[in-house]
Amino acid sequence: MKVEKISPTELHRLLSVYDVYKQERVEDKNPFLSLLTTIEQAQTGHTFMERICQPGEVIIRENMPGDIFYIIRSGQTVVIKGDLKNPAILGFRSTGEAIGEMALLENLPRSATVIALDVVTLWSFSREAFYQFMRENPLFSINLMNMLSSRIRKSDEERMRGYAREKEQVVALETLSRQATHDPLTGLFNRRYLDQILYGEVAHARQSDSLLGIVMADVDHFKHINDRYGHKAAVGDLMKGCVRSADIVCRYGGEEFVIVMPGASETTVIRCAEEIRANFEGLFVVFEDQKIQATISLGAAIYPLHGANVDEVFVNADRAMYEAKHGGRNRVVIYSGKFLQ
Repeated sequence: MKVEKISPTELHRLLSVYDVYKQERVEDKNPFLSLLTTIEQAQTGHTFMERICQPGEVIIRENMPGDIFYIIRSGQTVVIKGDLKNPAILGFRSTGEAIGEMALLENLPRSATVIALDVVTLWSFSREAFYQFMRENPLFSINLMNMLSSRIRKSDEERMRGYAREKEQVVALETLSRQATHDPLTGLFNRRYLDQILYGEVAHARQSDSLLGIVMADVDHFKHINDRYGHKAAVGDLMKGCVRSADIVCRYGGEEFVIVMPGASETTVIRCAEEIRANFEGLFVVFEDQKIQATISLGAAIYPLHGANVDEVFVNADRAMYEAKHGGRNRVVIYSGKFLQ
């Protein structure tokens, strides 16, 4: 049989991991250690064969037939999965431990690759010899079942820990994603998110031959409210309850907000903007025993009625919002193209 070996560099990398493992591991009682003498005493000429492997030698390969069972008489091995150049290390096995027992018992291909880290002496059993030995040595069978049960339990525990780690990673990624797209102060989408979706919304409107409303909103006398009560009291919860569920609300700047309204006609945009204005005026919060109320000025423009592209519609919505400010605040203005430059 041709001997397969990993490169010295790959072996060195695995040995480095094993050195860390040795410092951290907790010694478990291994039932096979007590069976080595039993096997030696019970051996016959055909019970098992000895195999000696050199450092770096591949003992068994993932997906190979699982028709041989090994017991490590001496030496250290590593169990890996995947590419040998960048493997996932599943664990280490040493003197008295078994290799390939699950594949043999389940009559399945190998689920992992095992490599010798130093000179390893193995006793190998064919399937027939293995079952014969089990019939002749009941104690071996009992201890084998106990060992397998313990190994399965530990594998289940490690799998559950893996699931927990994966869940933590998902939560962390979701948190990072939210931090990247949401304003931490108000909980609304941020300007970065608006930049990501606005061109896509306009493209969708163009393809579906539909309208898209863009509303610019600015809290009146924001600086006075903010200086006295802070951002959160001024706009935090107020904005969240003032829009349709289909609308996308983004905090654009300190006191400015952009509302993207897919599929909204001019009439719908005006009606919704006016509802936002009225609701905003009617809402209040109690902060440090004081009732805080504010008003908001809104300007709107519709794609493609008030612009042939994103930039034009956005600029015209902004112009309409400033017209609302100049006209006395606490009002809604839709772009008409007649504003002073």
